[in-house]
Amino acid sequence: MKRWLIAFILLLPAWSAAAEPLVFHGEQTLWQDAVWDGEVVIDGILTVAPGVTLEIRPGSTVRFTRFDSNGDGIGEHELFCQGTLRAIGTADRPIRFTSAEPAPRRGDWGAINMMTSEANNLLEHSVIEYAYRGFHAHFAQATLRDSLLRGNLRGAQFQESRVSIERCQLVDNSNGLQFRDSEVELIDSHVARNQWGVRCVYSTLTMRGCLVEENLINGLNAREGTLSITGNRIIGNRRGLYLQKCFAEAGGNDLSNNSEHGIFLEEGDVDVYDNRVTGNGRAGVRWLNADGSLRHNALAGNGEYALINDGAGPGDARGNWWGDQAPEFVATAVRDGRDRAGMGIVAAGDPLTQPIPWVPPTSPAAP
Repeated sequence: MKRWLIAFILLLPAWSAAAEPLVFHGEQTLWQDAVWDGEVVIDGILTVAPGVTLEIRPGSTVRFTRFDSNGDGIGEHELFCQGTLRAIGTADRPIRFTSAEPAPRRGDWGAINMMTSEANNLLEHSVIEYAYRGFHAHFAQATLRDSLLRGNLRGAQFQESRVSIERCQLVDNSNGLQFRDSEVELIDSHVARNQWGVRCVYSTLTMRGCLVEENLINGLNAREGTLSITGNRIIGNRRGLYLQKCFAEAGGNDLSNNSEHGIFLEEGDVDVYDNRVTGNGRAGVRWLNADGSLRHNALAGNGEYALINDGAGPGDARGNWWGDQAPEFVATAVRDGRDRAGMGIVAAGDPLTQPIPWVPPTSPAAP
């Protein structure tokens, strides 16, 4: 009897702590450093004040109740961080940010907001789901690693920020990743089954080793940015890579089996090299008044054409593999001013005599 009573007493404190979540109601502010370990419910808007650090330990779950005051379908309860957020889970004990609703849906809660926070914010081994904007940053700096952003209206969105996203999955959101006026690294990540995959404007983007697939509109759409796009697989989208007025390099990518174009270049100055561009529905490459060059790419096996020049300017496409090196074959693979009055002429001489070797990068596994 005494042994049983001692065992019960030893177990009681741990059971009680697990049964009682930490709850924040209404609008509250953390004015001192805090550590969360276990279940947390945010039933309002919680602010982390400037200079304050919020640490969230492995295995914790943060739930947000749904509150939609204006009936626009977007929940308003959220985390608003002006200090430092350190949400560092582990592979076997991830941290989860989710809806508190019994039948959760996209947009149940607002966002994990990083506002005017230049600290070393880090989310690692975290799951973010059912938010309006899963991760949102404005005038902030942050790193996301080994995390899953799924089932949100917008997986991640930021502006005027510096963000590094490494080995993350942005899947099954309405929009995967969108940003403007930011410096972004997107490394070894999986962006899939969103409407827009990656969408950015006025930004600097380095993207390598990523798998961007099965997005309804475009895999990567960038406007008026500076980009380095290397060693990625951008496959099975509507358009694979759509660059508008950008300065960019795109090298060593697989841009295959997109339903419209593998690459669409509209104005800007872009060097496109060492890519495999095949199996795209309409054309491998669409060129519209862009500068730069298209060299040492495999452009065989696309739908109507390997290359379409729809602009008045010329195109430099010397030194590519077209499926055959015969001049008459290359001519039929290109549509330019020789076929349509007013369009520029494509220089497609010196074709490669055989396909270039292409080794697929090590891509993150699908969830």
